[in-house]
Amino acid sequence: MGKCVSKNRGEKELQPIDVEPVANARTVRSVGNGPGPRRLTLLAEDLDRCLQVSDVYFRLSHNRRAHHTEEYESFQLIVRRGEPFQLCLAFDKPYTEENSQLTLEFHTGDAPKISDGTLARVPVDSPLGGTSWGAKVTDKGLKTVDLLVQAPPNAIVGKYSIVVETILDGHKYRTEKDPYSHIYMLFNPWCKDDSVYLNDEEQLQEYIMNESGIIYVGNKRQVMERPWNFGQFEMPVLDASLELLDKAKFPHRARWDPVRIVRVVSKMVNSQDEDGVLVGNWSGEYEDGIRPSAWNGSVEILQQYYDKKEPVCFGQCWVFSGVTTSVLRSLGIPARSVTNFASAHDTDGNLVVDIHYDEEFTPIDYLNTDSTWNFHVWNEAWMTRPDLPAGYGGWQAFDATPQETSEGQFRCGPASVHAIKNGHVYYGYDAKFIFAEVNADSISWVCPEDRPMYQVFQQKRGIGVKISTKAVGTDEREDITEHYKFSEGTEEERLAVEKAVSHGSRPHTYGERPEKADVEFSINAPKEVIVGHDFTASVTLRNHSNQERNVSMFLTAHTMYYTGVPVAQFHKEKFVVTLQPNGQMTLHAQIEPAQYMAYLVDQGAIKLNLLGRVRENKCTFAGQTDFRFSVPRLNIHIPARERSDFPVGEEFVVELSFKNPLAVKLTNTEFHIEGPGIQKPKCISYRDVRPLEAARTLVTMKPVRPGNRKIIANFQSKQLHDVQGHLEILVTEDEVIEE
Repeated sequence: MGKCVSKNRGEKELQPIDVEPVANARTVRSVGNGPGPRRLTLLAEDLDRCLQVSDVYFRLSHNRRAHHTEEYESFQLIVRRGEPFQLCLAFDKPYTEENSQLTLEFHTGDAPKISDGTLARVPVDSPLGGTSWGAKVTDKGLKTVDLLVQAPPNAIVGKYSIVVETILDGHKYRTEKDPYSHIYMLFNPWCKDDSVYLNDEEQLQEYIMNESGIIYVGNKRQVMERPWNFGQFEMPVLDASLELLDKAKFPHRARWDPVRIVRVVSKMVNSQDEDGVLVGNWSGEYEDGIRPSAWNGSVEILQQYYDKKEPVCFGQCWVFSGVTTSVLRSLGIPARSVTNFASAHDTDGNLVVDIHYDEEFTPIDYLNTDSTWNFHVWNEAWMTRPDLPAGYGGWQAFDATPQETSEGQFRCGPASVHAIKNGHVYYGYDAKFIFAEVNADSISWVCPEDRPMYQVFQQKRGIGVKISTKAVGTDEREDITEHYKFSEGTEEERLAVEKAVSHGSRPHTYGERPEKADVEFSINAPKEVIVGHDFTASVTLRNHSNQERNVSMFLTAHTMYYTGVPVAQFHKEKFVVTLQPNGQMTLHAQIEPAQYMAYLVDQGAIKLNLLGRVRENKCTFAGQTDFRFSVPRLNIHIPARERSDFPVGEEFVVELSFKNPLAVKLTNTEFHIEGPGIQKPKCISYRDVRPLEAARTLVTMKPVRPGNRKIIANFQSKQLHDVQGHLEILVTEDEVIEE
């Protein structure tokens, strides 16, 4: 009997049949349609008459190039559905088509069966390119046969085992499944018949092949970059992604459908329901895990989850999104992270952000469950939507951050971006919630104790600003706001809002309109402030009437989480002013570091609120704005060397440095660094950093894969965090000269 041989670069072969002596007979293990093995008893002399399979060669190098899977750090065969791949079978005796039959079986799941597609029986010389599996002979040797095999473009995605069945002159022989050798079947966005087909090679390189990216954070006036290592080709991202589907008990028979897979992933990347990947934490207290801003990418998170089989602590929205992008790209679904600035969180389904005040214009906290996040990051995936009317395919928005439940679980989407833009929120999934995030109006209410609440102010602009994703092929920001909404204030945009709200929990929101005030106001935050410095806020008032107006106002300042939830009020100032007819006035409030430093939390966000009333006509106004303190950039420098490129396998040194901008010592300091194909995630403990001192450390790296690669790093401490930087280098593979 032939022996299973492991070939170089993972040419993993099938094990031949397990032959056990039973008196004068032999027993052949074979996997049938059920979960357990079926036994075929062959006499010894009958076994000798069988066409026995000695080896199966997966032709890894050719198949990986043809299927765009050469970057995966795996010795298994990874192919894409709808695209032919090569196999070579070796036998113990010559193979002839005249007296031999050859059948391949592909098994996936715990109980594969033909009726639900988890078992495919593929006779050799069945046609390729149709809606079923196919295989044909392309070449023959004396005891070998080369095959071309193709899965249909709607094949189940996942891990397959292969069984080879031969019949020679009526004598049947079957290999058994090898538990250590699998074929991974992925979605194929290069195949026009696949539901994730994307007819743009530059976009495919970005949304499938690019391992590094940028996720945008900050606020609508201060858009900041956060580099991210998606690392979808690194170990064990693909296995971890498939394990998520298993943990969700998502049936294998349904794993052909990207719509359902995306919905499952949006649930499984958070830990709320099924002990998924990440525990969300917005408290500012991270002693039991990793501060969300310390993560540079998805690989370390998925590695930890895969190894320990328990949720990883902690994540916030950009972390959830980064991991989700990694999972989908590893499975072959085009995906990207998308940031929405001034993102509404509607908690009651009325598609409006409601802000409640008492008659003294004090916010009523227990009623103010809606909020506006400085930014929120979700995902888009590209696919057709056969479950919706024509025209709703393309980019689908979905969200793994656990905010609200959908059908009883913390998940969101996928929702057609086209449907969101047009207010068609009745199409699944969760289009209402995402519509509110990008296009809700903010309505201020006064809630008297003895009569119904009434509207005092409607803000129809400001939610859903600078919706951003990394541009294709560059590190520039692409603004995709127009994908989600019509231009603010246009008739199309207003119709979309009112149409969407009519399907919400309070369809008559716009039946009541507050009286229009004749005093216009604007509240202005500083453009850029380094953390630890003074800043000035200003309020500008304009009187559009021909009469004098007396105005009283309160300006307050809070530290807040980036989700819009306040932490502490550190400044309150009252202004009483008289505006001349058609006059204008600007007022200023000066704030010092001693007022806010003790209350700062992640993202260093400040919210300014303005509440005011015009004495003459009792008109009221309310407004708010926010900003984020800036932190220094982490410099990544490579000392001078003889060549500008970086050969695979050759070590080089990287220097990380920055200057402490604070007048206090930094303690509990760490540098975090990684880079796909260059450096596995690494944490470097560092010493205390004195006020205004420069901190430096050196890291030795050794590239393992060629191409344009990114080094991503950040610095964390108890007093200052989110100091980050990135650097792109070219890794080359020196040619080997054969002697």
